[in-house]
Amino acid sequence: MRREVLRMERVSLLERGVIQLHGFTLNIFEGEVVGLLPVNNHGLTALLQLLQHNTPLRSGYIYYKEKPINTWRSSKQRQNRIGLIQSESSLVEGLSVADNIFVLRPGAKAWLIRSSTQYKQLMPFLEQVGIYISADTYVSELSPFEKVVVDVLKSVMAGCKLIVLREIRTSVGDEDLRKIHSLLRYYTDQGISFLYIDSHYEELRRICCRVALMSNGGIIKTLKSNAAILEPFDMISKPTLFGGELALSGDAMRSTSPERNAHFVHSKKNDIAGQASRAHDERGVFEAKNVTGSFVYNVSFTAAPGKCVVLQGESDQMLNELLQIFSGQPASGELLLCGKKASLKSNRDIAIIQELPTHTMLFNELSYMDNLCFSLDHRLPEIWRSMQLREGIRREYASTLGADVFDSRVDKLSEVQKYRLVYTRVVLQKPKVAFVVKPFRRTDVELRVHIWALLKMLLDKNISVVILTINLADCVSLADNLIRLRGSPAANV
Repeated sequence: MRREVLRMERVSLLERGVIQLHGFTLNIFEGEVVGLLPVNNHGLTALLQLLQHNTPLRSGYIYYKEKPINTWRSSKQRQNRIGLIQSESSLVEGLSVADNIFVLRPGAKAWLIRSSTQYKQLMPFLEQVGIYISADTYVSELSPFEKVVVDVLKSVMAGCKLIVLREIRTSVGDEDLRKIHSLLRYYTDQGISFLYIDSHYEELRRICCRVALMSNGGIIKTLKSNAAILEPFDMISKPTLFGGELALSGDAMRSTSPERNAHFVHSKKNDIAGQASRAHDERGVFEAKNVTGSFVYNVSFTAAPGKCVVLQGESDQMLNELLQIFSGQPASGELLLCGKKASLKSNRDIAIIQELPTHTMLFNELSYMDNLCFSLDHRLPEIWRSMQLREGIRREYASTLGADVFDSRVDKLSEVQKYRLVYTRVVLQKPKVAFVVKPFRRTDVELRVHIWALLKMLLDKNISVVILTINLADCVSLADNLIRLRGSPAANV
């Protein structure tokens, strides 16, 4: 009979007068990978804190390794040996791999630390999984994939029988993700269990035996991995490769089709309404020619009005370097805007929507209207002095943004309202091209649908959209061209 590693039975949790979890029931057996798909993120942070720290319950029971660790009657609030691995690594960058695993793990009590002993203890674990990482390497020098491996090893060596993984696909490429799945399968054979949290059912079903759907702090349904589920984007046609066979050539994975700019071309025969309103001008608004840096090599593409180009990088370093290049001038190669060389720095014809824009692009100390008009003064110099102009903008966008948001504090807006504010600001700016960094990162199913519609809005406004991402999920349905970037040879030296 299989041993139960975790059981949460009718758990309800109240924080600051808000019910975070309500009747939450979930069980995980030994050696099992269970998926958790949050339809919305309500209660998800509280759940992760609860698993690790036994915060007081309003009702219900929690058992770990078949022993009660938290009930509505009493809570010892002791830390549980449950690992948590997220897209943002919890490892200390300034310490070595061995120090992170042995010194910082829960329960470490040694006063005298011998590096040679650490290395001897670590090597068998690395050899078992077939991955070599030098024990004295600093964490800051590791790739995102290697950081995930070190995080898993740290939890395993700390004695964790349950490890929680949250949206790790946003920081690693497809090949590295397959390696991580193999790593999880290896440890499930050793009796370790995993709770895999992701907002894509197709991603979860690749590795999980069961998938639980979470909404408003409760489990609404549990599916076996082979069960069918209606995806939010099922109305969008699935991509098909143009020309069939693929061949690796130059800087990208190119189709054998003779299409000049098609690296990864897919058809959109059943695109949603509004496609006909896009401009059919295929001339490039923005062109990159043979751009090379420390992490990217020989990148060339053309972005046309109302079209979407997706650049898939292998790492955050690659995406960050591309963003810096597109914001200024490349050390090698050429960037053209409307067929002419131009200074791209502080150019209002180019917009950049950063990663997690609701945290990085909004100013809580400014009013909603000031945030909305932040990039508009190059078109309307009088915008900061003319109340008539501001009232006109308010009337025009009240039906889209909501009449009540203009009098609301920015930090009190919902995530959906904040995203609408950011993207509407870009629409008012009227750039020729918009670079969007990881638009779907840390989003639940509901928010993904809104962001997809906002990106579609930019395209319908005849703005060229260039998406920089590591994982292609969600972006595929928008893309006219998909380009898989190749790392610079200099980065491998």
